[in-house]
Amino acid sequence: MTKWEDDLPPRLRERLAEVGEPTLEEKEQMKELEELEEVLSEFFKGYLKLEELFEKLKAYEDQGRYHLLREAKSRLEASFKGADLPLNFVEKGDGRLSVELVEEGKRLPLVLELNSANFEEAIRKYPLLVVDCWAPWCAPCHLLVPAIEELAKAYQGKIAFGKLNVDLNPTLAREYQIMSIPTLLIFRNGVLVDRKLGAMPRSSLEPELLKHLGEGT
Repeated sequence: MTKWEDDLPPRLRERLAEVGEPTLEEKEQMKELEELEEVLSEFFKGYLKLEELFEKLKAYEDQGRYHLLREAKSRLEASFKGADLPLNFVEKGDGRLSVELVEEGKRLPLVLELNSANFEEAIRKYPLLVVDCWAPWCAPCHLLVPAIEELAKAYQGKIAFGKLNVDLNPTLAREYQIMSIPTLLIFRNGVLVDRKLGAMPRSSLEPELLKHLGEGT
């Protein structure tokens, strides 16, 4: 190995061994990933403050280096700090990825509480939004809750999930012709593209949602 290869972190050396002799472009990508490794290492060791990490991640976004932002997202979410970090990564639906620093006490829940006041804003804001139409008295609705919560955690930043109580929001229930519950309304870029009826396990629901996640990304 040459000197520059010896200086790479073990994870990057493993990648290099897999691809063989790199091109100039691949060497540049390796260099970028090495810089990211150093940034994350400093953060994990406590040498880099959260605000400083956010500034560096925001710089990747501003420079259009979304591959680095996605690598950082993957590393942070897999870390021991991942669950408690007030960072929100949002897929824009056109290959872009955004990162936001959420103020203390204002971090969005995994599943949003939707109503007539915030419904339209939500379907405009999130590129892919799944709305669980339910009511407290509906037993099958409660059976769907674990699948929704698991998927919301697994696809945070890629798929947004919300709950709409049809008893408290009858106008929306009529507008979207909710005849039975639970009903899942699936919005992509503000447009209703699909609906699913009845309680479904994650194994059945997940592939149906991934069909829409793959469109236009």
